[in-house]
Amino acid sequence: LWGPLLNRSPLAARIAAGSSAAARWSAMHRVSRSLATVQPNLRPEIDQHSDGASADVGHEALARSIRQFLDSTRQNPRAGLKPDELIVKCPECSPGKPRRQAYSAHLNTHTGDFVCTSCFAQGPWEKYRELAARRTFQNTIPRSRSTDPPAFSIDEATLAKLQHNLEAHEAMFEELTGHGAGQLRLSREALRKYGVGLGFVDASVPEIEDLELLVDGSGDAAPCLVFPRTTFRTNSFIEEVRGDGKAAAAAEESTAARGAQRQQPFCAVQIKLIGWRHSDLEMYYPVDEAHPGLFGFHLAATGDAYEVILTSRELDAVAAYQVTGIPAVSLPRGAYQLPLDSMRALERFERIYVWLDDDQQGTEAAQLIARKLGVDRCLVVRTRDGGHDGAKSALEALANGADLKGMLDSARPVQHDKVLSFAALRDAVRFEVTNPDLIRGVQSTDLPGWNACFKGLRPGELTILSGATGCGKTTVISQMSLDFCKSGVSTLWGSFEIPNVRLATRMLSQFARRDIASSPQDVDYWSRKFENLPLYFLKFHGSTKPDTVLETMRHAVYAYDVKHIVIDNLQFMMSMQGKGIDKYDAQDAAIATFRQFATEENVHITVVAHLRKDSYQSSSSSSGDADINSIFGSAKVTQEADNVVILQRYGNSQSKVRCFNVLKNRFDGTLGKIFISYSSETMGFKEIPAPRQRKSIKVLR
Repeated sequence: LWGPLLNRSPLAARIAAGSSAAARWSAMHRVSRSLATVQPNLRPEIDQHSDGASADVGHEALARSIRQFLDSTRQNPRAGLKPDELIVKCPECSPGKPRRQAYSAHLNTHTGDFVCTSCFAQGPWEKYRELAARRTFQNTIPRSRSTDPPAFSIDEATLAKLQHNLEAHEAMFEELTGHGAGQLRLSREALRKYGVGLGFVDASVPEIEDLELLVDGSGDAAPCLVFPRTTFRTNSFIEEVRGDGKAAAAAEESTAARGAQRQQPFCAVQIKLIGWRHSDLEMYYPVDEAHPGLFGFHLAATGDAYEVILTSRELDAVAAYQVTGIPAVSLPRGAYQLPLDSMRALERFERIYVWLDDDQQGTEAAQLIARKLGVDRCLVVRTRDGGHDGAKSALEALANGADLKGMLDSARPVQHDKVLSFAALRDAVRFEVTNPDLIRGVQSTDLPGWNACFKGLRPGELTILSGATGCGKTTVISQMSLDFCKSGVSTLWGSFEIPNVRLATRMLSQFARRDIASSPQDVDYWSRKFENLPLYFLKFHGSTKPDTVLETMRHAVYAYDVKHIVIDNLQFMMSMQGKGIDKYDAQDAAIATFRQFATEENVHITVVAHLRKDSYQSSSSSSGDADINSIFGSAKVTQEADNVVILQRYGNSQSKVRCFNVLKNRFDGTLGKIFISYSSETMGFKEIPAPRQRKSIKVLR
């Protein structure tokens, strides 16, 4: 199912193709034909030269066309994570978006090809101009400015103060650099090279608004480690654009400031803050800046390095670089996600060491990321080498005095996923036998009874959740998916019955644990927090062909590292796609497709399905339980599933008590009932003890 994604993604393949001589020549001719219709005098000029001179003139004409168009649309391009790349507005999805989200298209200045990491639109320069001509960028430009403001960056003086704070804080600096028990053994030089600093944050404030308070702190501020994310400050193409004097924001900069910027090819576009001894404190500044950057990018992008280390956390990258001398960068988001714009920064490296936590979740994420980046150039580092004892990360290994170079030398490539021997499975088998608690999956914090029965949410499984109409299937699965999402499980929601806006409103209330409509003044506060969750929505509603849904799911797994997919519900998605017996065949085919997708992509899929109409009465009564044969459709629906759960009302029609009736559990066979009660205050369910069964008493007179 991965197909071409195993060795190179379609996105990366297009960029690689654009860098070849043949593709560049083809792209130049396409652009030349497009320009000939707009500026006829360019075409004869190109035809009069030899092949080499023609390519040079073609590139010059392309560059001139790009500069003129960016100026006419009043864009202020940002430097990408590649030297020959600009980040510009996407002509397909930018109109209607706020400015912070409008710059999502990556434009190659040599070929003119563009690709958007938000909507996946891509094509040559002539397509960019054609799409942009249809939909204006005007509504993404602030009215008070003649052009977009330049990209945000944090000045060097502020970063220097934050680094000084770290070295001045004796307790924290000693914990980071000391060699005693419980100390991390990081070197001063490595911390300085990565720009790690110390700031002060008031945990009661949802976001950082003033950098001066971050540097100086206040009475209630807690110390936090500061990790800057860097990128190219500018490139030669942007300098030429600004040299025209057309960009008003750039023209306001002084000559001295420009000179200082040229001396520093990199700049920090965002900082991440992690609480010291407060692992639950994590903040970003700015919160919503769309300019991509990576921690450690300024080290990886310099020189002729052909290899790089990719870690899950920032201090792991510092530890790996300190010992091995190989540039190391960390994943920009939690939950082991590698966004598309970050992938572009890794395209030039011939060898990538994927060094994530050596546990079940980290191992699965490392294999997925290696496939995204290309299995032919990725090696997976295992700190425990398949065991269950010892350090699970590079930082812990350094603190324990382990041999990090030896771990790097023993890194192994990802095995082909279609052919396996027991030798390839032996480590996984040993891990399952020796670590039964770690393979159970992600635990639910809201419903402990779910953990007792299913043991957790595991990848590669298919769950069927059924129940009568109106019993609360969508409410409970939205709450549970949100619960797993808060634990770092990247989730994709496909709501074919309820519009996404209404579903998101309900989930926002469940996230805030109160009806958000009763306190509209808090919507912005909770929305800021909600946006940080790895949660995505399918833009479908009603009847949709399974192949279309599957293609979008594959995009989401590849682009956003989705681990949990919810389909709500099967009957709405398959409506009007068959009559009579044909509709059962179509539904069986969809279930088989989801089953195969869950296995091959190693994701968990939850499918909501209706009960048969003749089962409604029994499922809504406490005296009769719906069984596995009550689910709408043929037996294949439940045969393909790993887990089958029916949600039933308990008591009369006005009762808020529900019962999870677990009818199938392929993991360990545990079955049973879980009782929950709906709370209108939290807009969700909470687990309750099993109600007492009343005994029937016959009165004799």
